[in-house]
Amino acid sequence: MIALPSIAFEGFSGSAKGVTARRVGGRNILSVKSWPTGATTNAQVARRTSMSKISKSWKLLTNDQMREWDRLAEHTSGASAFGQKAVISGMNLYIRLNVNRAMAGEALLSTAPASNVAVPNLLYTQIVVTPDLVVLAGIKHESSPYKLVLKMSASQSAGISNGWSKTVIITPGMEDDWGEADVTTLYLKTIGVQPVPGQKVFIEAYWLDTSTGFAGQPIQEYAVVAGDSPYQRRVKATMDNLDPTEESHVSSLDVDFSTGAPVAQFNAQCLGHSNVASSEVYLDEQLPAGVVGTGMAIGRSNDADGHINAQSYLVYMYNRNGKSQLTFAHRGGPYFTHTEVFGTGIIY
Repeated sequence: MIALPSIAFEGFSGSAKGVTARRVGGRNILSVKSWPTGATTNAQVARRTSMSKISKSWKLLTNDQMREWDRLAEHTSGASAFGQKAVISGMNLYIRLNVNRAMAGEALLSTAPASNVAVPNLLYTQIVVTPDLVVLAGIKHESSPYKLVLKMSASQSAGISNGWSKTVIITPGMEDDWGEADVTTLYLKTIGVQPVPGQKVFIEAYWLDTSTGFAGQPIQEYAVVAGDSPYQRRVKATMDNLDPTEESHVSSLDVDFSTGAPVAQFNAQCLGHSNVASSEVYLDEQLPAGVVGTGMAIGRSNDADGHINAQSYLVYMYNRNGKSQLTFAHRGGPYFTHTEVFGTGIIY
């Protein structure tokens, strides 16, 4: 038999195997240690490792810095217990905020933020989960320094009503892309298997203020996995879409097509080819018929003296033999083989 820590003694605190007693704010609290229930992701391992390093770094702060963290902690609440907001210490707040910042790739914050500014709530319109598509859509965009943190579970039985404890970090911080967070690749890489139609995937998501480490109120939802979905993800053409069997004349490519409008955002570093004032790109799949056409964009290059030269380009997009070809054709201004073609253009 295990002798559990007694809560009959006002000043008692300590642990016995998996049970811990502590006294917080005049209350005796008895808790059982929780253990991980699923596979640990790389993001979680990095988070736990950074927590140990950050905890040790607290002792390196000056007395003034520690007092500032204590001051900020007086106006910050911890997780609620028994219906009351728990008090958090300056050290715990320092660790919590810096762990969040480290998760998002930010440096250690030694000086406490000036204040606890409320982080916006995450607003969105739908969650789409199929075996081939995992998307959070219709997101109300929040500008830097806010990044989206997304946790998701593997497929769970349809009878499970509370599976948020099974979620793992899918992305420790990302920006939505014109209101869309397509995490299909991240989900498959992290979870390792596709969502199963008819089962549930549990989701937790929130905005993280990367400048301070404060997190917003998380939303908790679940999605029943569909066999397919009418949702159309935004069409893009990037370096990942290039046909490896064809020669492409760009060093970078990011063409982003608007949903429901004949508009595209062009961004390409063109290298030119032969003696033709253009650069060609071949994609490994056909573009949808709705985005095939001709777009207009501007370009710029530096001449031998370092002067910027403005140019104009037409971008021809067409399908052929199951693939797509994009031709960035120079139409105005002095031509240079190495040119940045960019800007928003109407497709006609």
